[in-house]
Amino acid sequence: MPIITLQYEDLESLTKADKDTIIDRVPMIGADIERIEKEAIDIEFFPDRPDLYSVEGVARAMRGFMNIETGLCQYEVTPSGVHIELEEGIKDVRPVIGCAIVRGINFTSSSIKSLMDLQEDLHWGLGRNRKKVSIGVHDMTNLKPPFKYQAVSPDFEFVPLDFTEPMTMDEILEKHPKGVRFANILGGMEKYPLITDSEGNVLSFPPIINGTLTRVEESTTDLFIDVTGLGDAVYTALSIVVSALAERGGKIESVKVVYPDGTEKVTPDMTPRTLKVPRSDIDSLIGIELTDDEIVNELKRMRFDANVLEDGEMFEISVPTYRADILHNYDIVEDIAIGYGFDKIKSEFPKSATIGCAHPISITRGIMREIM
Repeated sequence: MPIITLQYEDLESLTKADKDTIIDRVPMIGADIERIEKEAIDIEFFPDRPDLYSVEGVARAMRGFMNIETGLCQYEVTPSGVHIELEEGIKDVRPVIGCAIVRGINFTSSSIKSLMDLQEDLHWGLGRNRKKVSIGVHDMTNLKPPFKYQAVSPDFEFVPLDFTEPMTMDEILEKHPKGVRFANILGGMEKYPLITDSEGNVLSFPPIINGTLTRVEESTTDLFIDVTGLGDAVYTALSIVVSALAERGGKIESVKVVYPDGTEKVTPDMTPRTLKVPRSDIDSLIGIELTDDEIVNELKRMRFDANVLEDGEMFEISVPTYRADILHNYDIVEDIAIGYGFDKIKSEFPKSATIGCAHPISITRGIMREIM
């Protein structure tokens, strides 16, 4: 499970609470404190909460849990006027891409480290070591939109990050530390994915390495973000990254993705999805009956929005796009219980003794996900 290092200065500033209060309360949202040091704290989170892989995400969650700021976080997204074109060949290489621009960021060394740590933790947690998801973060200063996402020959040359001389893409896979580590993802491919700007400058060779031109420095204020991969986890990762940057005051702008057949998709889409959860599920799973107001209040503390329907027999819940873990009504009920407090729920011995184990179908699905 990922261990996140949170600097107290950042944590207090973003949470709007003192560190002692945060340290006392943070285990209640499902975290284990690994180490408390003079300037920072190391916290371990479950891998199903990638939105908590950064100080920005933890601060957002804690503001709600501590009743400092409750309800759904609203992140405004304005059109950038920028688009990225996909060439036909990319669909057979790494077909899914989502992009965004975030402007007006005031970086420090610690906030850059937080962003890079989030990037790598998402590569592990959502991306299965970059196979399903990889993220590129670029300083926009020297870039000229529009952008192009294409499949190119392995003998294409550019200067990769942390190197000073041009290398072919095959050489990068053989000699660059990142290339050696992740070359297996592109094994057997005749062409490799590449993102360039209108002047041919290389942004990224996903999922391996960025070009050196777009290195992020403390002087960087505007970012272009690309997330590539194999499925919808791409869009979840993009939401997590841009919302973290927005927590630091960044302004999110959308990018139009233009497919070879002329169809278009605008990313990121931060529109929350809606779930309807019956009261019967809530009462039976938690084991106590909460009032309508209690249920709504606890959901808002967990950073959802909620409305009561059908005279209290149904709840309509708005789920933010960065919550990758909300897959079923039971996940919502778990968050209600966390908000209410497990310590307030009376423990009881089960009526029958059972030994739990993974269902064979779940085991098979897990194996298939690893293979794919």
